[in-house]
Order: sequence, then C-alpha cells, then structure tokens
Amino acid sequence: MIAKKVLLVGNFGVGKTSLIRRFVFNEFSEDYISTIGVRVSSKIVRLDGVQIKLLIWDVAGIKDDEKVPKAYFLGASAALYVFDLSREETYLNIKNQVEMIKELSGLSTITVVGNKKDLLTADEINILKKTIEIPVDMITSAKENDQVEDAFNILAKQSLK
Repeated sequence: MIAKKVLLVGNFGVGKTSLIRRFVFNEFSEDYISTIGVRVSSKIVRLDGVQIKLLIWDVAGIKDDEKVPKAYFLGASAALYVFDLSREETYLNIKNQVEMIKELSGLSTITVVGNKKDLLTADEINILKKTIEIPVDMITSAKENDQVEDAFNILAKQSLK
C-alpha cells in the first residue's frame, strides 16, 4: 500500500469538510463547523489494482488577502480546489487562487470542483460554468452524495502521476 498526501482547499464555507465527511464516513450534517488550520483524515481506496491510503488535508478556508502556511502544501501529491456554486465570492478570483495553490504546492494540476449542486438548477449550473474563468472539472453535492466518490477518485489518480 502507498500513502499519498492530498489537499482540499478553497474559501471558507464551500463544503470541503462536508465532502471529506461524505467520502470518508458517508455522513452529512447541515451544521457548519469552521476548520481552524488543517484537519487530516484518511481513507484507503483501490485504484487500478493499487491500494492507496489517501491522507486528506482539509485546509482551513481562505480569503484572497490571507496567507496560508506553505507547510500545509509541502509534499502534496494532488489537490482539489473547491468552490461554492451558490456563492459568487468563492469563484470570482478562482484563477488567481488556483495559481497560488500551484505555486505553494509545486503541483502542475489542480482539480477544480464546484460544490453544493443541490442549491442550483441544471440550467443555472451550465450558465455559471460559462462565466467561471477556468475549466470546472467536476460538480458535486456532499449533501446528496452526488459525484463525491468520483471527485476523490480523480484526486487519487492525480496523486499517482
């Protein structure tokens, strides 16, 4: 078995912790509990016959003007940038945020995930995807368990590259 450090990053309140709880424990809670610093969870996944222990770093939500400790990003094999489909401020500066994470982590690819799909219609999501300045790799809902496992499988695949 191999272990891989992977990151979930993005603004506060976008659902990073909810995605992790859904993936690791198959649980969802409406209660919002702010992550302070970083919280690490793990789950073993099997991908192409290989067992991978994902060490999932839930990095506290950030704002554009905040500095995140570089140590959180060191040694990461992959990262998901999560934004809230229903809150414009979480994706307005998404290109700069993703570039900053690439710089801090040394990763060349960051998977971009729009979360809280359950709060919008399919038409609203399609319009929104056209307004975001970078490609969105996946649309998820932690609440409805929609494409959560797929997002972490992408993360696991990225970690092996």
